[in-house]
Amino acid sequence: MDYQLTEQERQFQKDVADFLQEQIAPRTAGFDQCPRGEINDRMRENLKTLANQNLLGAGINDDRLDLIQVYLAGEEIARACASTFLSARSSVYLCGGALALFGTPNQKERYIPALKSADKIGAIAYSEDAAGSDISAIGTIARRDGDAWLISGKKHIVINAPIADVFVVLAYTEPDAGAETGMSFFLVERNTPGLSVGEPLDTMGVRGVPLASLTLANCRCTEVLGGAAGNGHQQFEQLMTMGCVGITALCVGIGTACMEISTRHAKERRAFGRQIGKFQDVGFKLSDMFTYNDLGRMLGIRAACALNNHEDDAVILAACAKLFASEAVTKIVNWGMQVFAGHGYLKGSDIERLYRDARFAEICEGTSEIQRALISRHELDRFQQV
Repeated sequence: MDYQLTEQERQFQKDVADFLQEQIAPRTAGFDQCPRGEINDRMRENLKTLANQNLLGAGINDDRLDLIQVYLAGEEIARACASTFLSARSSVYLCGGALALFGTPNQKERYIPALKSADKIGAIAYSEDAAGSDISAIGTIARRDGDAWLISGKKHIVINAPIADVFVVLAYTEPDAGAETGMSFFLVERNTPGLSVGEPLDTMGVRGVPLASLTLANCRCTEVLGGAAGNGHQQFEQLMTMGCVGITALCVGIGTACMEISTRHAKERRAFGRQIGKFQDVGFKLSDMFTYNDLGRMLGIRAACALNNHEDDAVILAACAKLFASEAVTKIVNWGMQVFAGHGYLKGSDIERLYRDARFAEICEGTSEIQRALISRHELDRFQQV
């Protein structure tokens, strides 16, 4: 890979890291400890803090995404607070990114500046109870009603649902046409009649993420993303492919945070008269953590570069990055827990929180099994005999 970060990109990453470690990281543990009712206000405050530093919309331009910037900012946000990363990503990268890539000029003007400034918060609603990896199985239907659409269905897990002002909702507009041409994304405002947000959902990790279901009951909508129905599946696939870069950033950010606290503990903790980091078993774990994390970063930046440049293998490189980094961070936090031993297993410790946060990566936005299926299918096609 012949790619190096520019001096401007390196400085951007350093400035972002310094700011986040000072302003966001100290608040992270509070998400695990505070009542669920306080999470919404805390997350709004974090998003506004990012926006005031022009970090919330990093890499989001009017008609394209600079995935190098998305990755660099994302890794540092995730390193400081994985929950804040996922909420910011849902609002500005997934919701705002969909608008940047596919929205009409009017839709972009109305929403993107407000999302970047955190004056509005966005969410994307696509998965359902019976439709996760198989997105074609969604049951949400939008039917014509004059110049509008009536949308009915339930989205099971929606990041930012409790605090979002606008939702990008995936629905069938022509079920008989099939997924590829029968789906559309809609822009639905929170106060639209027929739209209701469920009770907050609790999770094992990333507990600071505002999360709830979304129900639409003959929800009247006039805004199809991009102005034309039938493009939802293609838009979804493109967004999820680019999303692999973001999830890779999440993994490397968590991995970096784990590596830092594990190294610090290995220097401070003593056993049998010396630092535990001087024992080979602990030192080897730290070296493996660094190696896996650095490889994840390399794959993430490589995929971002390929997607920016529209390379032929960009989709597969993105899948490889997400697959490797998500499984790597699971190993990294497991090694970190071994370094901390019983002290790490105590509820409320940093490594215990990171251990729970990391597990999300292998199952979100395309499980490891889905990534492997995509990669293997590509390789079979690539090397088949003619």
